[in-house]
Amino acid sequence: MQSVTMARNEIGPLLDQLICELEAEGLSTQQRYFHRIRQDFNRARDELGLTATMVELSSCTALGLQLPGTADVLMSRILEKVSELTREIDGSPPAIH
Repeated sequence: MQSVTMARNEIGPLLDQLICELEAEGLSTQQRYFHRIRQDFNRARDELGLTATMVELSSCTALGLQLPGTADVLMSRILEKVSELTREIDGSPPAIH
């Protein structure tokens, strides 16, 4: 349960910023997509629900979603956080840069 709370605390605010940015850009399809993912984060009760949502976030680039400027930067940061949290959940050692 601690990892679910950690994911909400670290990824949630970034998703909120991304959703606001997409709204400002007038990209309603992308905004709805990420809003649904945000709701899934809020509903996650365990690591399984959390992992499914993080996989969905990770696969958004494969869907071909085009994000402009600031939204793209936010998405990159979200994907970094997803990667870090996935390693922590899996028990993998942290990446050394």
